[in-house]
This record gives sequence, structure tokens and C-alpha cells, in this order.
Amino acid sequence: MALPSREQTFAYSDCRDLVAKLEREIDRYGEVAGNNEDLDGEALLNLVHQLTDAAFNASVTAWHLCDWVFNDLTEEQRQQLGFGTLGKLQDHAKAQCRALYLCRYAATASKHWSVENKPDPTVQVVVAHEDGWVIYFIDGGKKIPAEQVFEAARGFWDAFVRNNGIAKALDVAQCQ
Repeated sequence: MALPSREQTFAYSDCRDLVAKLEREIDRYGEVAGNNEDLDGEALLNLVHQLTDAAFNASVTAWHLCDWVFNDLTEEQRQQLGFGTLGKLQDHAKAQCRALYLCRYAATASKHWSVENKPDPTVQVVVAHEDGWVIYFIDGGKKIPAEQVFEAARGFWDAFVRNNGIAKALDVAQCQ
């Protein structure tokens, strides 16, 4: 199986680039979350779109890091970690990081309109005006701020990639 050429990825070279992209998406979300300006009409709609676009992008990036991490694993790393397939890595990520389970759910529902494969009626995403415009996840009745979910997902991937030496050529190149 041939990996896609980097000319098809907006110049992202490996999973570490996507972890950095996730951090930028979280920052973009944070720039508009909690905005309580007295806006109306098109200005209000633009603000809500900025908020939801940033949250959508953060969720998609967090979940699709599975694909990038899997493709950046060497065969030896896949064997050592027990990830012979992308599905095994995805299952591991969802089990070890509830935030990634939530991001997967939001990303899938947003991309496909709904979650058909293993729907979870206890998960929701809510856009609300509560002391400013915010998004939060409802997980089994518990309300979790979106930024908290995104930060937990980023923290998981950052630690997983670094602790397992995935795409570590960048660490070596940066030290030279």
C-alpha cells in the first residue's frame, strides 16, 4: 500500500504537524468562546460560525490523528504496541481517552449528518449562550466544556506520539 504523497496534505508532513494543528484549532476556538458582545444579525451569525467551525475542525483533527499516527508508526512500533490495523489504534484511543471518543462522535456526526455505526444516545454537542457563546459536550448527562475535551485529546496525542517515539526524526532534525 502506497502512502499518499505529501503534495496532497497541505504540507503536513507527519502526525506531529497535526498535533500542532490541533493546538492551533483549540486556540482559534478559545479566541471566540465566551464572547459576550452584544451582537446581532450578521455579526452574531459570524461569531457563532467562527465558534462552530473551530470546534468542528478541532474534533475532526483530534479524531483523524488516528490515521496519521497509524501511518507514521514503523512496522516494529505497530508490533510492539499491538496495532496491526488502524481500527486497533482507534479502539485504543477511544478506550484510553474519553475526549477522543467524544471528538470521534462529533466529527462523525458532523461529517455524515449522524452516527450510524454504534450510535451513543448519551453523547450530544450543544452550542449555547451561557455567559457568552460556548460549546459543550454532554456525556452521559455530564456537561463538559468543548475546550476541555479538545485539550484532553491534544494532551493524549502529544504524550502518545512523544512517549512512543513516533515520527521522532523531527526531534533529531531540530537538535542539529
